[in-house]
Order: sequence, then structure tokens, then C-alpha cells
Amino acid sequence: MPDEPPRPTARRSSRRAPVFYGWIVVATVFAILTACSGVTVYNLSVYLHAFLESGKFSISDVSLASATFSVAGGVVGLWAGKLLERHDIRSVMTSGALMMAGALAMLPWVDSLWSLYGFHLLLGAGYATCALIPCTTIVARWFSAQRSTAMSIAATGNSMGAIVVTPPSAMLVTGIGLGQAGPWLGAALLALVLPMIWGLLRSWPRDKGLRALGEDDESDASNGNGGKQGKQGGQGGQGGQGGQGGEDRRAAGASTASPSIPYHIALRTRFYWVSTLSFLFGMAAQVGGMTHVYNLVIERTGDASLAGLAIAIMAAASVGARVIAVAALKRMSARAFIMGLLATQGLALAAAGVAPSAVTLVAAIALFGSTIGNMVTLQSILLTEVFGIEAYARLYALSRFFAVFGVVLGPGAIGMLHERTGDYGWPLAAVGLLSFVGIVTLAASGPQPGRTRTR
Repeated sequence: MPDEPPRPTARRSSRRAPVFYGWIVVATVFAILTACSGVTVYNLSVYLHAFLESGKFSISDVSLASATFSVAGGVVGLWAGKLLERHDIRSVMTSGALMMAGALAMLPWVDSLWSLYGFHLLLGAGYATCALIPCTTIVARWFSAQRSTAMSIAATGNSMGAIVVTPPSAMLVTGIGLGQAGPWLGAALLALVLPMIWGLLRSWPRDKGLRALGEDDESDASNGNGGKQGKQGGQGGQGGQGGQGGEDRRAAGASTASPSIPYHIALRTRFYWVSTLSFLFGMAAQVGGMTHVYNLVIERTGDASLAGLAIAIMAAASVGARVIAVAALKRMSARAFIMGLLATQGLALAAAGVAPSAVTLVAAIALFGSTIGNMVTLQSILLTEVFGIEAYARLYALSRFFAVFGVVLGPGAIGMLHERTGDYGWPLAAVGLLSFVGIVTLAASGPQPGRTRTR
């Protein structure tokens, strides 16, 4: 009598379960943010110096125009937040990528104030629509458990952009000029991000027949993920990965998040509005320092290559600090961590303003870099931690909109104070003080509305 063939179950049990698709989403968002932040947020300082070198604009003109990058992001972000609740997130992100590329393509014709402002406005609108708001939204949708870890890892792409994109961008601008470099930067951006957006991203876990990591049937329905479709994904034709999602949840030991707080109720809470005001002050100091750091180093040292290196070091410090944040957020609240960031940011800016040598200047910039990116990421984590994901996109977009007033204040104030004093010492100390105002404000936000914290 022939031996029986091995049972299929024995072979299946020896195989590893596939990686939860949400981690692929995290890696994709990381790469997209690297490309987008590299040619926008971190390159603003490079663009500022190039515009000044052209002799067509004053430092106050360029500083205020740079601030409108965030103004556009805040205003368009309100619109983007609503679109993300109604449409495929990939379509929204594609429109943003096209706007950023269009802004970079118009650089050869930026020779007047109206075109200078137009460039920054279009660039900011594209960044808000392609990067910050949709990228944090999609990661929040894919994770209930380990959400702060996933968002911190994905958002590290923002800092990585300054390491791998900004230095070569600065070399390109120095070598062939800003007008010639712009179209090449725009084309490279589209070639990198569009295939990733359409090939790897999905708006919701249910689009892959899955549920968010750590999410059960009840929370799936309450958080807007479509409970019925999630159940079908776990039980039906795509049950392989759906079941694997369940294994990942059990392996993570994750608890289910509390039901989300609706948009109109969140807007009635003191915590939402006062914490938003705190971020306004924090972002005023952060964006002000970021916008002027490249010009600061060149003015103090006369070395353009050192200025590019300082930006890369600043970004590297940001990446390292994000790794620390992942561990720290498992042991302390997001609010306490944010207060620590604000204090560090204020001290670093003041130190950069009075640094007596190139070494101490770069060290102060590195300390400042440790706060960059984490501030924005912690704002996202705090909102999802307190209010859930049902209305996250709109709540985050509205909070970012009000932070715009601080973003305008920071770079503009540094530019105007620099023109009066002829140096960066007092201007950096002044915006650094705003970080400490942010600490006091956040402490006054009161208790958080009750929610179960997820990690």
C-alpha cells in the first residue's frame, strides 16, 4: 500500500505569515515624504539664498514669500482634508505632486514679487495635498495598534529628505542656477512619487480585504473603516491576508481603540483649540529657524558647502531623534514629549544666534534639528490619540491652518529683525522664546478627552 502524501496543513504551518500590508504602506509613505520634503520644506532655505544671490529681492521679501509656502498649505489643507474623506487618496496626492512639479518648473520665470509669491504658494499647496495631510491620514487608517510607532517611522521620511535630496539639490542649484535646476527637480519628483502612489498605496485597509492592525469588528465600524467590508475581507476570498491581519493583531498584543470623537464634538473641546494654539507658537519658531539656517551659516562662515552640510546634519539629528521618539512614546504621553521638544527647540535657536564659531554653530543647528519633524509628527499622534481617525484628516488640516499664522510670523519676523540688527543673534532668540510660550500654552490645555491610548 503506497504511503500517503504529506498533508497540506503540515506544509502551511511551517510557512511564515506574510507581512501585514500596512507596513508596506508605511515604507511607501516614508519614501514619498523623503522626496516631497527634500524639494520643498528643506529646500526652502536653498531657494531663499538663491533668490537673494540673484539681487532681485531683499531678505524681507524672500522671507515673507517663503512663509506663504505654509500659508498655502494651511488653506489648501482644509480642502484636502474634506477630499480625503470622499475620494481615493491616490487621486488627491497625484494632484499635489503635479502642483509641486509645476511650481518648480516655473522657477526660470520667477523675477518679480508676484511670481516669487506665486511659486511659494503653488509649492505649498502641492505639499499639503501630496505629503503631510494625506500621508499621515493613510498611516493612521492602517493602524489602530502601534499607530504612534507606524506614524513616527513613516514621518522620518520628512527628515530623510534633507539628507538624501537637499544636499544634491543645493549642489545642482549652485552649479547650473536655480532657474535651470527647477524643472529637473520637478521632473525627478514626479518620476519618483507617482509610481509609488498608484502602485503601492491603498486608501483604506478594506481596499486590500484587511482591517487596520489591532482593530476588531466593533472598532472597525466605529472608526469609519466599513465593518462589513472588513469582516468579508477577513472571512472571504482574500481571507489569507485578512486572517494574517488577525495573527498580527494577536502577536502585537494590541488593544482596540475607543470609538472616534466626531468632528463637531471635537471642535467643542478646550483641548483641541488650546493645543492648536501651542503648535502655532512652536511652528513659528521651527519654520523661522529652518527657513534661515542655510543663509545663517553662509553669512557667518562664507562657506556654501558647509551650509549644505549643516542642513544634512540637522536632518540626520532629526532622524536620530525620531528613533528616540518611538521608544519614548511607549513610556510617556505625547503632550509631555511635545513640551520637551519645545524647550529643546527654544534653547537651540538661542544658541545658534550667539554661536562663536562654525563648530558651535553646527552643533546648535544639530540640536535644533532634533526637534524638527518630531513636532509635526507628535501633533498627528496627539490628535489621533485623543480624537481617533473618523475626522482626523479635517481636524489635522484645521489645526495646521491655524498654525500657519505662526509659520508666517516666524520667517517674516527673523527677516525683518535681521534687517534692523544686521545679524541673526536677536532674531533667533526672539523666535526661540516663542517655543517657551508654546510650553505654557500646552500646559493650559487641560485634561485630554477620554480615549484609550494605542501604541
